[in-house]
Formats: sequence, structure tokens, C-alpha cells
Amino acid sequence: MLQISRYLSPAIAITHEELLADYLSENTYKPAVPAIEQQAVLQHLDKEIPREHIYFTISLTENRIVHCNGVARWLGYADADFSLRDYQEIIHPTHAAIQGYYSMALLELFRHNEISLQFMQPVCATIIALKHKTGKYIYCKRECAPFQLTEGSRMTEYLCYFHVIKEFSNENYHTRLYRGNEQGIYTEERLHAFARKKFAEYTDFSIQELRILKRHARQKDSTSKTIGKAFKIEKSTVDTFNKRILKKAEIFSGQNFKTAKEAALYFKHAGLI
Repeated sequence: MLQISRYLSPAIAITHEELLADYLSENTYKPAVPAIEQQAVLQHLDKEIPREHIYFTISLTENRIVHCNGVARWLGYADADFSLRDYQEIIHPTHAAIQGYYSMALLELFRHNEISLQFMQPVCATIIALKHKTGKYIYCKRECAPFQLTEGSRMTEYLCYFHVIKEFSNENYHTRLYRGNEQGIYTEERLHAFARKKFAEYTDFSIQELRILKRHARQKDSTSKTIGKAFKIEKSTVDTFNKRILKKAEIFSGQNFKTAKEAALYFKHAGLI
């Protein structure tokens, strides 16, 4: 099965080819945000670290973490050595798989200029689980905001700001946009629409398996018999598809599901179907 995190850049989970196409090299743009303004923000964030906060900034032109603090204190990893690969690997598997699709969806919104980008104005909030060095997972709220822009308002560096909530106990991954732009609810709907589109494009589920997944997710009393009747296929054929769906869903999420319907509800709650 295609693993999004393996094939996509750990920066914001987009392909390296897309990074090269979408972002200029570090020597060919003029930063719009003065370094003194960035330093003032970092100094303020440093003071918040004792209050269960973590932050790092990611350069999109260099595809690496530039500034980092709080990772050592709250997750147990050295701030100076913490890399994008490290970050990718500590995201809970259930959340990492979903995040890839939403990151690609955000990129589509950026490309279509549907999100207004301003220095330190948060774009989105995500509830996500990160692995502590001890092995336990910590449930965090993550906000992302532009940290450097070009004169043409292209984002070249962004800030990830985390607030530790509690120890993780299998809560759902969730991403939402802040309503700070003119599109409002429309843009939020577009985010989920793009995520569903990317899931359909980059998935190992067949077209028929996706149809059955959606049927399970949207129809309260779905059974192999009712789905077979709706799609004009044998009940035994639906049963076979259900077994394939279960296997692929478990590989994708790292979870065990009792039924294909349970797996379908997982993807529905994730906003992917």
C-alpha cells in the first residue's frame, strides 16, 4: 500500500518535485519579514516553553527545521538535533497517514490563492499525537503560521507551535482552518474536498472498494446484502471486498477494525471519504 509519509517530503508532506516547482531557491527571493521581527517572535515563544509549549520553524526552500525549542523539555529529544525526519517518525501512525492528505490539500489551497498568508497569522489548527522518547504518545494542539514570506506573499518558512494537552488515548486526528480569510466556510469545505480528492488519487483502495467504503460510511444499516443489491453484485463478492478493505485499512491506520463498516467510519471521521 502506498504510504504517504514514505513518498512525500516530511516538511508538509508534498513531493520533492512539487517543492522544487513551487518554491524558489533561497538565493532568488527577497524576504519580506525583517529578521528583527522574527527574533522578537522567537524570544516571546521561548518564554512560553515552560507552559507546556513546543515550537519549530520549517524552511520550505531548504526543507529543514531552522529554529526549535521545547522538544527536549516536553518530548525528550535534543532541540539542536531535531530534524524533519525525526518529526515525521514521532507522529502517531494513525495520524501520520491522514496528515499527508491534508497537507497536500493545504498546498492546493495555497496554489489557488484561497488562503490569505500573513506573517504569524495562524492558518490552521491540528490535533495530533506525538511520541515521547519514553514511548508514550502525547496529544497536542498544533498551530501553523507563516514565518517568512516573499514580497509576493509566497510562504518560504512557517512556524509549527504546539500546546501539550494530555497523554494520548486514541483520539481522532483533526485539522481545521482558521476563519481569518474572506472564503470562510467555503475554504474549509474546499480543504476537505481536496483531502478526499488526494485520498482517491493516492490510495491502494480500488474504485469498487472506495464505493463500498462510502456506502458503509453513509448508510446507517449497511450490510453485504444491501450493498450487493445496490451495486448489483453478489453478497459473497461484497464479503470478499470487505475483507480486502479491512486488511488495507489496518495497514493504513495501524489499527485493528472488527468490520469494514468500522473501518469506513474511521475514514469518514478523518474526512477522507
